[in-house]
Amino acid sequence: MKALYEKCVDIYDDYRSVVPPYAAAALSFYLILILIPAFSLVAVVTSLFNINMDIIEKIISQVIMPQYSSMLIDVLESKSVNTVALITMIVSVYTVSRGVGNIYEVSKNMYHQDIEESIIGYYIYTFKITIFILLIFIGIIAVLALGPLAYIFDFLYRFFGIRHIILYFLLVFCLMSIYLIVPRIRIHYSDAFQGALVASALMLVLYYGLNIYFRFADFESVYGPLAFIVMILFVFDWAAEIFYIGMYITNILHLRRIEDEKRTCRD
Repeated sequence: MKALYEKCVDIYDDYRSVVPPYAAAALSFYLILILIPAFSLVAVVTSLFNINMDIIEKIISQVIMPQYSSMLIDVLESKSVNTVALITMIVSVYTVSRGVGNIYEVSKNMYHQDIEESIIGYYIYTFKITIFILLIFIGIIAVLALGPLAYIFDFLYRFFGIRHIILYFLLVFCLMSIYLIVPRIRIHYSDAFQGALVASALMLVLYYGLNIYFRFADFESVYGPLAFIVMILFVFDWAAEIFYIGMYITNILHLRRIEDEKRTCRD
């Protein structure tokens, strides 16, 4: 028992050495800031290509708490393409890139990358990664909303069990994409996939746990009108920590792979 405890302490200490305690709080702050701009950006882009967002709006309304989901759906339904929308798109890309930049900074510490880069080089890289990630997410939306796959997805999504399996693997794909793309080194697909599997499973545990907890917890009696904001802060902070746990697992698997390759070369 003592050996197991010491092993857990060693793992936690190693995790904290590469993911500082403030990292999850910082990422949750950026997530709160970027969520509305990101949805605004998706709304503008999907309107340009006449992509129907009904399926995505249905997912949001069923997965996210009602107070927040209605706000996000309102953002998605504002599809007017004009000068204001284009300015919003530019500002949104910049805002989202700040969150990506935060993940990139942690990845450099995690993968022990001593990179000397100028401010311009840093912004170019984060903007490039931001655009790439946004294109992947918009591509996922397009696949779900257009063509034969949209009909299959809409049919399967009606079944509760299958619905959550689909959402789980969508989350796995999204997290795996970020784990692969953000670090400035080549990450093997299987390493990122395994890290995303664990993080996505923990996300679902968090989701189900909070659903049960919020049925009995009365935040309003403690925080009053600030209860909704407090809930959002807690959820985003825990989700950000889980995100970095998946990234840490990817890092561990990557380092083991490198060691195995070195050992094979020596043999």
